[in-house]
Amino acid sequence: MDRWIKSLSARNEFVFVLVLAFAWPVFASLTAVAYPQPPTPISGAGLASILALEIPVLAVIAVFLSLRGWNLAMLGPAPGKSDLPLGLALAMLTSVLFSLLLALAPAFGLNLPRVDEAVPVAKDIGWPMVIAVSAVNGFYEEVLVCGYLITAMRGRRSLWTAIHLSTAIRTAYHLYQGSIGVVSIVPMGLLYAWLYARTGRLWPLVVAHIVLDLLALGVTH
Repeated sequence: MDRWIKSLSARNEFVFVLVLAFAWPVFASLTAVAYPQPPTPISGAGLASILALEIPVLAVIAVFLSLRGWNLAMLGPAPGKSDLPLGLALAMLTSVLFSLLLALAPAFGLNLPRVDEAVPVAKDIGWPMVIAVSAVNGFYEEVLVCGYLITAMRGRRSLWTAIHLSTAIRTAYHLYQGSIGVVSIVPMGLLYAWLYARTGRLWPLVVAHIVLDLLALGVTH
């Protein structure tokens, strides 16, 4: 098995990682678009299912890529003291950008629902679950949709091709959120992918994503 994994082409590796990481979330999101239902609150059980999916998938991908010669250092410098303030600043910038887009949306004929209406969150979710999901999901998404994807494509395709693919995948698995998801995720995806492509620093993105998830899931607490 090890020899077969090592013999795979770079293209097959790339497809395997992205399909394993995002095929189910994208399928579920597209299904929600094709068969729309009234928004149901995100529950503790729903968050637990995210952990049940992302932790095993991340473990399998980690073993697979390790056998292929990858390590976390290839995705950028190790976490440093500046990553926390940079991540907090990026989270604030993302929130401001999102608020600005929401304010400008009516001028372009877009009647967007409130965030708590489009993506409601149950009020009885405990903080341990909120923190666990925010940490795991923030790491999972940024490591794969930015770190791995852009690093794997570097030197093979243009950086803007990688940035656009990263943004497209990120948007695809958030389509279940409806129009507000597109308005928020497309700018975020472009910004985060561009920042990583330009700086090679992954951890500020991870910190920012964790903070944004904490705010989104913990706002009702």
